[in-house]
Amino acid sequence: MKKATVILAVLVLSATSVLAGDLAFGPRLGYTDSGNLSQIHFGGHAEFRNLTTNLHIIPSVELGTGDGTLLAINGDLVYEFTELASDPWGFYGGGGPVLSYFEKDGFDSTDFALNLVAGVTRTLNSNRHLFGELRVGLEDAPDLKLTVGMTFR
Repeated sequence: MKKATVILAVLVLSATSVLAGDLAFGPRLGYTDSGNLSQIHFGGHAEFRNLTTNLHIIPSVELGTGDGTLLAINGDLVYEFTELASDPWGFYGGGGPVLSYFEKDGFDSTDFALNLVAGVTRTLNSNRHLFGELRVGLEDAPDLKLTVGMTFR
Protein backbone atom coordinates (compact mmCIF):
# COMPACT_ATOMS: atom_id res chain seq x y z
CA MET A 1 0.00 0.00 0.00
CA LYS A 2 2.84 2.41 0.85
CA LYS A 3 4.51 1.85 -2.52
CA ALA A 4 1.20 2.41 -4.31
CA THR A 5 0.74 5.74 -2.48
CA VAL A 6 4.23 6.86 -3.46
CA ILE A 7 3.76 5.87 -7.10
CA LEU A 8 0.37 7.58 -7.24
CA ALA A 9 1.82 10.80 -5.79
CA VAL A 10 4.58 10.87 -8.42
CA LEU A 11 2.13 10.23 -11.25
CA VAL A 12 -0.24 12.97 -10.11
CA LEU A 13 2.58 15.51 -9.76
CA SER A 14 3.99 14.56 -13.15
CA ALA A 15 0.66 14.52 -15.00
CA THR A 16 -0.32 17.91 -13.59
CA SER A 17 3.03 19.41 -14.40
CA VAL A 18 3.33 18.11 -17.96
CA LEU A 19 0.52 20.45 -18.92
CA ALA A 20 2.39 23.38 -17.41
CA GLY A 21 5.30 24.13 -19.73
CA ASP A 22 8.83 23.26 -20.80
CA LEU A 23 10.24 19.97 -19.52
CA ALA A 24 13.79 19.15 -18.35
CA PHE A 25 15.38 16.28 -16.38
CA GLY A 26 18.53 15.58 -14.42
CA PRO A 27 20.40 13.67 -11.72
CA ARG A 28 21.05 14.87 -8.14
CA LEU A 29 23.44 13.88 -5.35
CA GLY A 30 23.88 15.18 -1.84
CA TYR A 31 24.08 14.90 1.93
CA THR A 32 21.17 14.54 4.38
CA ASP A 33 21.46 15.47 8.07
CA SER A 34 18.70 15.17 10.64
CA GLY A 35 19.73 14.63 14.25
CA ASN A 36 20.92 11.01 14.39
CA LEU A 37 20.46 10.58 10.62
CA SER A 38 23.46 11.12 8.36
CA GLN A 39 23.19 9.93 4.77
CA ILE A 40 24.33 10.34 1.20
CA HIS A 41 21.33 10.71 -1.11
CA PHE A 42 20.98 10.40 -4.88
CA GLY A 43 18.12 10.55 -7.31
CA GLY A 44 16.59 12.50 -10.13
CA HIS A 45 14.30 15.40 -10.84
CA ALA A 46 12.04 16.78 -13.52
CA GLU A 47 11.67 20.48 -14.13
CA PHE A 48 8.43 21.86 -15.49
CA ARG A 49 9.31 25.42 -16.35
CA ASN A 50 7.35 28.60 -16.80
CA LEU A 51 3.95 27.90 -15.31
CA THR A 52 3.94 31.67 -15.34
CA THR A 53 6.98 33.89 -15.70
CA ASN A 54 9.77 32.46 -13.48
CA LEU A 55 7.51 29.95 -11.67
CA HIS A 56 8.46 26.26 -11.95
CA ILE A 57 7.38 22.89 -10.53
CA ILE A 58 10.31 20.60 -9.72
CA PRO A 59 9.32 17.14 -8.47
CA SER A 60 12.23 14.95 -7.38
CA VAL A 61 12.90 11.51 -5.97
CA GLU A 62 15.86 10.89 -3.64
CA LEU A 63 17.13 7.69 -2.04
CA GLY A 64 19.30 8.14 1.05
CA THR A 65 21.69 5.47 2.30
CA GLY A 66 23.86 5.34 5.39
CA ASP A 67 21.96 5.45 8.68
CA GLY A 68 19.04 3.39 7.41
CA THR A 69 17.27 4.00 4.12
CA LEU A 70 15.22 7.10 3.33
CA LEU A 71 13.10 7.50 0.20
CA ALA A 72 11.88 11.07 -0.31
CA ILE A 73 9.52 12.39 -2.98
CA ASN A 74 9.54 16.19 -3.17
CA GLY A 75 7.03 18.37 -5.00
CA ASP A 76 8.63 21.82 -5.07
CA LEU A 77 7.16 25.02 -6.43
CA VAL A 78 10.01 27.51 -6.96
CA TYR A 79 10.40 31.07 -8.14
CA GLU A 80 13.45 31.94 -10.26
CA PHE A 81 14.83 35.34 -9.19
CA THR A 82 15.94 36.58 -12.62
CA GLU A 83 15.98 40.18 -11.38
CA LEU A 84 18.79 39.28 -8.92
CA ALA A 85 21.01 37.37 -11.33
CA SER A 86 22.99 37.78 -14.52
CA ASP A 87 24.05 35.06 -16.95
CA PRO A 88 25.39 32.48 -16.39
CA TRP A 89 24.18 32.55 -12.76
CA GLY A 90 20.65 32.19 -11.42
CA PHE A 91 18.93 31.94 -8.04
CA TYR A 92 15.68 30.32 -6.94
CA GLY A 93 13.65 29.74 -3.80
CA GLY A 94 10.43 28.08 -2.78
CA GLY A 95 9.26 24.88 -1.20
CA GLY A 96 6.65 22.21 -1.16
CA PRO A 97 5.48 18.90 0.21
CA VAL A 98 7.66 15.85 0.82
CA LEU A 99 6.46 12.29 1.19
CA SER A 100 9.15 10.18 2.88
CA TYR A 101 9.60 6.55 3.85
CA PHE A 102 12.31 5.66 6.39
CA GLU A 103 13.51 2.17 7.32
CA LYS A 104 16.22 1.07 9.76
CA ASP A 105 16.70 -2.22 11.60
CA GLY A 106 13.11 -3.38 11.09
CA PHE A 107 11.58 -0.02 12.10
CA ASP A 108 9.84 1.98 9.38
CA SER A 109 7.77 5.13 9.12
CA THR A 110 6.02 7.10 6.41
CA ASP A 111 5.70 10.86 6.84
CA PHE A 112 4.21 13.79 4.96
CA ALA A 113 5.85 17.17 5.66
CA LEU A 114 6.99 20.45 4.08
CA ASN A 115 10.37 21.67 2.83
CA LEU A 116 11.82 25.11 2.15
CA VAL A 117 14.38 25.25 -0.65
CA ALA A 118 16.91 27.77 -1.96
CA GLY A 119 19.36 27.24 -4.78
CA VAL A 120 21.83 28.64 -7.25
CA THR A 121 22.25 27.60 -10.90
CA ARG A 122 25.06 28.01 -13.41
CA THR A 123 24.45 27.68 -17.12
CA LEU A 124 27.12 25.58 -18.87
CA ASN A 125 25.54 25.78 -22.32
CA SER A 126 22.03 26.16 -23.74
CA ASN A 127 20.90 22.74 -22.52
CA ARG A 128 23.09 21.94 -19.47
CA HIS A 129 22.76 23.67 -16.10
CA LEU A 130 24.50 22.89 -12.79
CA PHE A 131 22.75 23.61 -9.51
CA GLY A 132 23.43 23.65 -5.79
CA GLU A 133 20.56 23.50 -3.35
CA LEU A 134 19.87 23.90 0.36
CA ARG A 135 16.70 22.23 1.67
CA VAL A 136 15.35 22.79 5.19
CA GLY A 137 12.69 20.43 6.46
CA LEU A 138 9.71 21.41 8.58
CA GLU A 139 8.05 19.03 11.06
CA ASP A 140 8.74 15.40 10.03
CA ALA A 141 11.07 16.11 7.08
CA PRO A 142 14.87 15.74 7.38
CA ASP A 143 16.36 18.88 9.00
CA LEU A 144 18.89 19.71 6.29
CA LYS A 145 19.79 18.53 2.79
CA LEU A 146 22.64 19.82 0.64
CA THR A 147 22.30 18.76 -2.98
CA VAL A 148 24.16 19.31 -6.26
CA GLY A 149 23.05 18.19 -9.68
CA MET A 150 22.62 18.89 -13.36
CA THR A 151 19.56 19.71 -15.44
CA PHE A 152 19.37 18.88 -19.15
CA ARG A 153 16.92 21.14 -21.02
